[in-house]
Amino acid sequence: MSVKILWELGEIYTTPLDWFLVLLGMAYSYYLQGSFFNWRILIFLVILFLYHITMNTFNNYMDYKNAKDDDYKKQTSTLSKWNLSLKTVKKTYLIFLSLSLVFGAILVFSTDVLVLILGILGYYVGFGYSYGKRPINSLPIAETIPAMLSGFMIPIISAYLANYGEVKMTFHSLGAMLIAFLPMFFCMFNNLLANNTCDLEEDIKNGRRTLVYYIGKRNSVYLLSLLTCLSYAAIIVAVYFKQAPQLTLGMILLLPVTLGMLRPYFKQQIKKQTFPLVLKGMSLIMLGYPIVYLIGACIK
Repeated sequence: MSVKILWELGEIYTTPLDWFLVLLGMAYSYYLQGSFFNWRILIFLVILFLYHITMNTFNNYMDYKNAKDDDYKKQTSTLSKWNLSLKTVKKTYLIFLSLSLVFGAILVFSTDVLVLILGILGYYVGFGYSYGKRPINSLPIAETIPAMLSGFMIPIISAYLANYGEVKMTFHSLGAMLIAFLPMFFCMFNNLLANNTCDLEEDIKNGRRTLVYYIGKRNSVYLLSLLTCLSYAAIIVAVYFKQAPQLTLGMILLLPVTLGMLRPYFKQQIKKQTFPLVLKGMSLIMLGYPIVYLIGACIK
């Protein structure tokens, strides 16, 4: 398999978002505890990269295997586009899964049971997203669960690893981190919501009933607009509770820009034309917030 095919099959082009989620966790750790980086973070980045390829390849495999719509199999699926056999794709995700588990074991043995539990949960959700009689991507929680996994869990693990051995995880510290990372959750949710809104008809043909199916396209667009505003409002809340530097309040200036970028999507939800605008709009927060957060942590 060529790098070009793997790039699309494993959706490697989206991995930078994972890096910025890790950066936010590191910046949070530095802001509150003064610790920023250690070798465990590096191992975690490798795991995330391998995990990302594993799960996206597996999801493409299962989506093709479970598809009921012939048009999806013949025209939309990445497997049909590159004329890939199920055997080849299966071998690919098993290789990357094995590699991720090896590095995962190294990280677990150098940390504690909490990292093990969070890791198991991550793999469970990753495989459960497209596997089983009722996979997550066919349920009304198809947006919420993955958004929680990425928007919350990745920066939480990063913050925990950055100051591992110095600060214990408590319910209070966990709640504080949830406040700081809430903007990322909203953005991830919006990306998934917009994707499922554009794919509604195709999802129905393939037996998937996501949140969009139950609330309709119009309400899904309204919800995306609301959560976009809440993404920025959450920054104010984080600063108020001293979980983010005051400098991050400057991000609020991007709200009109973000809403302006989303305006064509609000009118028409078209996968190839307006959906990328949602990704760009959310990236203003998902890339900007961690960077500004880190700068604010350094000059506090």
